[in-house]
Parts: sequence; structure tokens; C-alpha cells
Amino acid sequence: MELLCGGVRETNLKLTLAFGIGIHHAGLTEKDRKVVEELFVNQKIQILVATSTLAWGVNFPAHLVVVKGTEYFDGKTRRYVDFPITDVLQMMGRAGRPQFDDQGVAMILVHDVKKHFYKKFLYEPFPVESNLLEVLSDHLNAEVVAGTICSKQDAMDYITWTYFFRRLVMNPSVLWKKPQPNMLIG
Repeated sequence: MELLCGGVRETNLKLTLAFGIGIHHAGLTEKDRKVVEELFVNQKIQILVATSTLAWGVNFPAHLVVVKGTEYFDGKTRRYVDFPITDVLQMMGRAGRPQFDDQGVAMILVHDVKKHFYKKFLYEPFPVESNLLEVLSDHLNAEVVAGTICSKQDAMDYITWTYFFRRLVMNPSVLWKKPQPNMLIG
């Protein structure tokens, strides 16, 4: 471990690694990030403090995940906005991966007014809908060009294989909730 830590450039990272704690963020050099990743994956450090983007980019299983806050500063709007719920679930999903651990713990530190909102997603199923309708013409045209769809029947068969079709059968009103794009199928 000392050999790996000797090559670390970031001063704060050197300090935390001495206590068995890693930090991981975009401000680190690529070499420093790789060192932290290797130390964590090989269980040489037990604690990793990381930004939310780590949950999407690297497959790091953990026993305990603490999400410290559910907001980030949006520079475009110049205000704090909530992380999408899918991002929070992705972060929490790092805890207790079956192939690495037999159990996991995820904790969300959130403002009291949002506590019930996040509890809802822990105890109720997450609603998933298809967004294919908005880009269906693009997909159908691509399949026509690729030669997968050569007739109206092929187009109908293609649509019946999609999640959009399954949701449409269960809830036909989904068609009327979204604007329908122009279909250009030749």
C-alpha cells in the first residue's frame, strides 16, 4: 500500500489514505483515481468518499453507501436542484451487491421536508414508462434502412417486441399523453 500511496500527487488524498480513507472526484489526476479505485476494490481501504458520478461510471460494490444530500448546484439555473431519483437509486444500488456481499445498507441524508418523498421510493415500486413513442419514427426508419423492416407487417412485428407495446396494451391512454411525431416510413 505504501508503494501505491507514494506515487499519489494530491496532498489531501495522501493524508486520507494514511487513515484508510480514499477520496474520488474529477479534480484528481487519472493516476490518483486509479490508485484509489485499486485500493478500494482490493479492500486495502474500507472507506471511499466520492462524488455522485462514481455511481454511474465505475462498478464499485460497497457494504454501506451514505448519500450525503440529494441536491447539487446547477450552474445554468444558479440554484440547487434535486438529483433525479434514478441517480439516487443508482448510488444506493452500490450497497450489498449479491456477488460481493450478502447484505448492504444505504442511508440517505436529506432535508426533513423530503424525507417522505424518498421513503416512498424505498417501499413502493418505481414507475417505469416507455419513451419510445417520442422517437419511434427514428427507430422505424433506421430498421427500414437496415433492411430489418420491409413491410407494414414487419413494422407491426417490430413494435410488438418493444416495452412500449406492452405498456400500450396495459394503458392505451399513454398515446394521448404525448405528442405523436410524424412517421416517415418508406
